[in-house]
Amino acid sequence: MLGDHVIVYRAGEVIPRVEGAVAGLRTGTEQPIDFPELCPRCGSGIDRSQERWRCARGRSCGQKEAIRYAVAHDALDIDGLGEKIIVQLVDKGLIEDFADLFTLTRDQLLTLDRMGAKSADNLLAAIETAKTKPLNRVFCALGVLGTGRSMSLRIAAHFGSMQAIRDADAVALEQVNGIGNEKAPVILEELADLAPVIDKLVAAGVNMNQPGFVFSTPTDVEGEAETSAQEAKSELPLAGMTVVVTGAMTGPLSDLSRTEMTELIAKAGGRASSSVSARTHLVVAGERAGSKRDKARALGIETITPEELAQRLAGHLT
Repeated sequence: MLGDHVIVYRAGEVIPRVEGAVAGLRTGTEQPIDFPELCPRCGSGIDRSQERWRCARGRSCGQKEAIRYAVAHDALDIDGLGEKIIVQLVDKGLIEDFADLFTLTRDQLLTLDRMGAKSADNLLAAIETAKTKPLNRVFCALGVLGTGRSMSLRIAAHFGSMQAIRDADAVALEQVNGIGNEKAPVILEELADLAPVIDKLVAAGVNMNQPGFVFSTPTDVEGEAETSAQEAKSELPLAGMTVVVTGAMTGPLSDLSRTEMTELIAKAGGRASSSVSARTHLVVAGERAGSKRDKARALGIETITPEELAQRLAGHLT
């Protein structure tokens, strides 16, 4: 919070956005904020056409930050690829974007400062593992404007493959929960801009499908494919359920992050939510669960432990 303004951080960008006045916190010493006329990072113009301002150079300006965002824990989760290594890789011209990580060689890594043979091998192994991440993680890594972890999961779960996403028009994108007629064209423009990156990911063998998605086949009779997919999804243990996770996970789920819990719920047919309401079907209450568990019990909503959820989703745990 800065005065009446909120500083928004996303993929390395820092963009002022007015949320509303907080008159009660004023002391009388406040000074007007001078918004920048040029990009503070590179001095280029600022694109003010959308709610969140960006450098007119786009990803070319925040190149290193975009790569850091792509390899972070909630995206591709490439262990051992820290900021110092990313800076070296970019400065040496070994990578231009995160897709180039998947074509790095051992010899190239060994040219980096303080990079020994064992570290290089471990990093290559982590990069190879990243190829198998679900589509929602890959889509999140792209850093598409107007999306994030949750939206990336909804998009991936709705379309099932990167190709289907790329083939979608604005009307098809608007069918995804949370994407309206203003956001859909922005996403389409972003995907067109990211086409070379996506092509490199495909060529490198990075996974482009969402686990658990039921694809229709060319032999399906019109209407039967959709029915078959709906029937398959209805057999999932959390089909049609809105699930809230609160507290610390224990037992088989203890190592899962919130993002991984959201992915698990989606894989089992459910939809993760952050708040409990009358429309919530299930609450998973871990250690130190507080008001959400109390509210669920007051509303008569089924409340289970992480261990009980693990038993219910045993076939979907990996």
